[in-house]
Amino acid sequence: MANDFDVIVVGAGMAGSAAAIRLAQGGANVLLLERGAAPGVKNLSGGILWGHDLDRILPGWWHEMPVERHIVRKRFGFLTSDSAVSFDFDDATWRKEPYVAHSVLRAKTDAWLAQKAEEAGATVVSSVPVDRLNWEGPRVHGVVQGGETMTAPVTILADGANSRLALGTPIRPQPRLEAGATELGIKEVFRLDAARIEERFQLGPGEGHAEEWVAGQFAPGVMGGGFLYTNADTISVGLILNIQSLYGRGVYSQELIEQFRLHPTIAARLKDAELVEYGAKLISSGWASRPAAFHGDGWMVAGDAAGFVFSNGLVIQGMNYAIRTGLEAAETALTSEKAGDASATHLAQYDQRLESSGVLSDFRDFEKMDRVKWNPRFYTAYPRFATELFHALMTETGDRKRPIRRVLRKARKAAGLSTATLLKDGVGMVRDL
Repeated sequence: MANDFDVIVVGAGMAGSAAAIRLAQGGANVLLLERGAAPGVKNLSGGILWGHDLDRILPGWWHEMPVERHIVRKRFGFLTSDSAVSFDFDDATWRKEPYVAHSVLRAKTDAWLAQKAEEAGATVVSSVPVDRLNWEGPRVHGVVQGGETMTAPVTILADGANSRLALGTPIRPQPRLEAGATELGIKEVFRLDAARIEERFQLGPGEGHAEEWVAGQFAPGVMGGGFLYTNADTISVGLILNIQSLYGRGVYSQELIEQFRLHPTIAARLKDAELVEYGAKLISSGWASRPAAFHGDGWMVAGDAAGFVFSNGLVIQGMNYAIRTGLEAAETALTSEKAGDASATHLAQYDQRLESSGVLSDFRDFEKMDRVKWNPRFYTAYPRFATELFHALMTETGDRKRPIRRVLRKARKAAGLSTATLLKDGVGMVRDL
């Protein structure tokens, strides 16, 4: 019995659309299914697109893709309830083509990528909430939707962190996501005239600015980070919260983002801006949220659905890994079609490609990063230590100047940090980083 398609891709985000483009370019008969009313309508991004991997399928993509601004400066810092300490990285090479990073709005970029998949020859169908994978024993043979089965030798799951098709199956045997391996992303978008954005952030036309903050002072015990980045005529602001740390705290995510938005440092960036959009999404938390396997008989899993969201405490990146893993899944599926073999043994090439492309090594090398990233003192004591220290160093009081060692000791005590704790955390960071 003939198959309906050579490959079925579920999810028209960046992983799924990239896979569909490459498959169609390789001559495969590919079906790209999207649960939303249109590609991009349910996608949310709180990050920056590092698009090197798109060069493989769409050379010069940044000239055509509806990106917002090319990033020329990044800021990282710590927030307490009323103070901030940060540093900037401004690289002259970021101001030259080919630009390395862009702020994006996913409703625009995902729709564009899906259109490129269609232009390449893929069949793209939206508003299709796939019910389940079509399991034939241990093998996946397409998908089932509304009682109808659509078959293909290979199915690529790219349906996001909360992959309904994977949960409770051999791909992800547990019936739900684990709180310890999942984060909540919240984003608000504020409209502001492009010229005022450029004046406020000291940018040239088309240039962008991005910020990432350690922001754990707004509710005791809650761990999270904040972000802000400039778009063409809007500013995106949001939080990424450790879901497990929210349990039993009696606080709500909307309260936390309001506190972040009203912080004096952030409020100054948003002066006179108008709120035009709000959204939230689940984020898989790196290596800890990986599925039982990345491939099996007739299936592969890519992007957020496979836990490929990278964070080292300073940056969080997901879109570039989504594109890369989608492409590696597509390349594997093309060799599978040529060989007429969709067995787990043949699709093991996908893992080999993930290894050779650096994806698995990136996540494996930073596997223990969560022990540093989710150290509660990183969100409470150390921001207080930093702001107390710089307040003492930068403020003129008219009193006698104190030696640096005494300033450090006073800041450490104000933050509730003992020398033993500093040494313990320092050794842990060296060990785990």
